Amino acid sequence: METRTKHFRKRDAILTCLRSTDTHPSAEWIYENVRQEIPDISLATVYRNLSLFKEQGMISSLGTVKGIERFDGNVEPHVHFICSECGKARG
Repeated sequence: METRTKHFRKRDAILTCLRSTDTHPSAEWIYENVRQEIPDISLATVYRNLSLFKEQGMISSLGTVKGIERFDGNVEPHVHFICSECGKARG
């Protein structure tokens, strides 16, 4: 039962982290932030859960910006603007 609780704790932390920002972060950014709370989380766990969340329609992907996939925890219809200079996404 403890493994199951840990699994959901990590999953919940990833989703909370993504939904608590409007910066449209990368998986690596999410990993670095969640790792402060859950030091034993792996980058692979973050990627796996982001993929699951996308499949379930809980998050969206902005696609690749400057070679890095960016994510959005807000799935309500809205537009995004991506700076061609710095790659920052807003929306």
